[in-house]
Amino acid sequence: MKKTALLFLFLFPIFSVAQKEGYLQYSISANALDTSLEVRQKVGLMRNSSLKIYFAERFARVEFKMAGGYNITTILDKTLNKSLNLMDSPMGRFAKRSTSDELQTVPIQIDSASKIEVFKDDKKTILDFECFKVVLTNADFKIQYWCTNEIDIDLSDYKLTNDFIPGFPLEFSAVSEGVQLRYRASNIIFSLKDPSELFSLEVPVGYTVVASDE
Repeated sequence: MKKTALLFLFLFPIFSVAQKEGYLQYSISANALDTSLEVRQKVGLMRNSSLKIYFAERFARVEFKMAGGYNITTILDKTLNKSLNLMDSPMGRFAKRSTSDELQTVPIQIDSASKIEVFKDDKKTILDFECFKVVLTNADFKIQYWCTNEIDIDLSDYKLTNDFIPGFPLEFSAVSEGVQLRYRASNIIFSLKDPSELFSLEVPVGYTVVASDE
């Protein structure tokens, strides 16, 4: 389930100049490609989920919310090379300290066999931004993006972006483990309130620390 949830966090583009800070939210929809119990359970967890990303020059905060009361939050500090991972679920609230280099990402292999097609004439508008279609295909997956060149956000230092996809994706869909997922931007703001609180690495009250690198 974790692989399905995190797969698409690491396929965003990078830019030489980026917005300094802001907030971005994606709504998530899921459809089962077969009727197996495992796939239907995954779809049940992913439906009505959301992904929120808060970013600043040296910070990032990623919040992933799923059905059933599962909330995963990761706070990253580039300068200190530290992260705080928070899990809020029916089983309890847990916190884990780590480093930025030890983030658990899902590797996406982009090699000479990968194919990236850009369809500039295929357009749609998302949040008032004009987008064009990009399709990434290789032996393992196929992902369709709707990207815009009107937004520059660089989260590559936090392993949340890469430079293979042109433009910034406001919508993307793919198939993973029998589930078709679609992420669509539902809100974007280029300012933040209370960034010191948003990016604090202090463990919140009520969370149990389960591991520490200190």
